[in-house]
Amino acid sequence: MNRIFPLTLIVLCSCVKKTEPKEEPIVNETAPVQQVENVQTEDMASVPFSRSLKGNGFTYTLEGLGIPDGQISFKSISILNKNKLHQKIRVDTISVLNEREVIFNIDNDANFDGYNDIELINQAGNYTSSSSFWLYNQKSRKYDHYKPLDTIQNIKFDRKRKEITSSYHIGPVNTYSKTYQWEKGKLLMMSAHIIEEGDEIHMYRKNGKMVVE
Repeated sequence: MNRIFPLTLIVLCSCVKKTEPKEEPIVNETAPVQQVENVQTEDMASVPFSRSLKGNGFTYTLEGLGIPDGQISFKSISILNKNKLHQKIRVDTISVLNEREVIFNIDNDANFDGYNDIELINQAGNYTSSSSFWLYNQKSRKYDHYKPLDTIQNIKFDRKRKEITSSYHIGPVNTYSKTYQWEKGKLLMMSAHIIEEGDEIHMYRKNGKMVVE
């Protein structure tokens, strides 16, 4: 009888299953490092650009964004009158390669009406450049974009003769010289001297029409 008891105890112990510890589920938590990196990248990728001029009773502020390689994309020109917004001009299609190329001017009277206008460069090359102009409107006291001026290369203004001139060359042998004048609010080409691929062309306006020689 004494031998049966220990044997029974051994059998009972062997029938009891061992309870293994449960594994805790692993929760994948995303650390906020990536988000911080994105914010820093955005800050480094664009730097606000601003340039202000005062004159003609207004304050003019050109605003845009610059990127690390130096390129500047213009966004707008804000015109303030006594610290209040008078007019905002959108210019979000214009950019330059670096700050040295920026031409932002309010000192030229592009249409010789006695009021200075706004000039902003729209293209800069090795030998040529062109600008967009917003002409002052006396009635509205605001500035209107005059597109025909956009494509005149190396533009210069002769106030005494009330004449606009353009002189440039493409390559070593092709040269272009042109003059323009205003008639009834419209800009007209008055003459041109062109040397292109060895051919020389003279053009001038007579009786409202261009004559080619």
